[in-house]
Amino acid sequence: MAKPTNSPPKPHLGFGTRVRKSPFFESTLRWGCKEYTTYNHMFFPVYYNTPEDDYWSLVNDVTLWDVAVERQVEITGPDATKFTQMLTPRNLSDCQVTQCKYVLNTNYDGGILSDPILLRLGENHWWYSISDSDLLLWAMGVAGNGKYDINLCEPDVSPLQVQGPKSKNVMVDLFGSWINDLKYYWCKETEIDEIPVVISRTGWSGEVGYEVYLRDGKRGADLYEKIMAAGESYKIAPTGPSQIRRVEAGIFSYFQDMCVTDNPFEIGMDRLVDLEMEADFCGKEALKKIKQDGIKRKLVGIEILGDSITSIVPPTYTPGYFVPDHWPVENEEGDEIGHVTSKCFSPRLEKNIGYAFIPIDYAKNDT
Repeated sequence: MAKPTNSPPKPHLGFGTRVRKSPFFESTLRWGCKEYTTYNHMFFPVYYNTPEDDYWSLVNDVTLWDVAVERQVEITGPDATKFTQMLTPRNLSDCQVTQCKYVLNTNYDGGILSDPILLRLGENHWWYSISDSDLLLWAMGVAGNGKYDINLCEPDVSPLQVQGPKSKNVMVDLFGSWINDLKYYWCKETEIDEIPVVISRTGWSGEVGYEVYLRDGKRGADLYEKIMAAGESYKIAPTGPSQIRRVEAGIFSYFQDMCVTDNPFEIGMDRLVDLEMEADFCGKEALKKIKQDGIKRKLVGIEILGDSITSIVPPTYTPGYFVPDHWPVENEEGDEIGHVTSKCFSPRLEKNIGYAFIPIDYAKNDT
């Protein structure tokens, strides 16, 4: 007879064919990944040693992340640029070929659907490298009116990230000295030992870093092992994306810090919205009204006083440093006025930090 227990739970994530594996999956197992989650219907490596050990590898040396879960929405065809603009409120008129931009995708109500990196590979060739969202399905719906002469698909493209202060050394050793000239938020198509890739000077770490977009899923293990071998002398470590470092750096995580019920103004991303441009985009009229009426709440950075939050959460439930559930925010009278979206203990700052949604009156000082 089953009985409840007061012991901390020890859940496991089962592997099966219903959730896709990345081209690097076997390599992540080989290098000792201890926990996976799901993201864009794929298995996503979370950590290898401890979140703190992985953090120090990132800020001191160099790390390799399997982020194949960042699927691409590829848009090509005569109307590709017009359609790509239709999906984002950021003005793309100055986006050059081989340039990248951080953008938001919004629905017709102005809600945020995704916050991808956009890469322009050709005059009529774009990739949205998406966060945890079904942006391809949304794009298919928008294109369903038949007004656009485009091709939409998810290509055979799977990114890795090489992040940390020694990442440039690793990339130069692998690809050559031209890496030194690759500007922030620009990209280049190239290959290594006949493995086709796109290299971009982007990342989710707040550190120097690169993304390596594999364009042949059959070569995943080859590429992963080449990067690990090249990074050995620089103390490269396989890790997942550091939640600690991204909060320190002011980077948001979709579904954690924002979702479809939030708009760009509430998360302080006004700079990614151009309501004056001539081109149309999904949610333009709604966002005009939201801006005119003003927002009622805002996402802000916070410090959580007291002991490290890692002492509160049983490590057998979540391996430390990043609490899995939202916490309420209360005012001085004890009334709940908002909620914490992300929080972690920063080993370098030696304090608890995070983000929270609070009423706009409380956020006037950006506290």
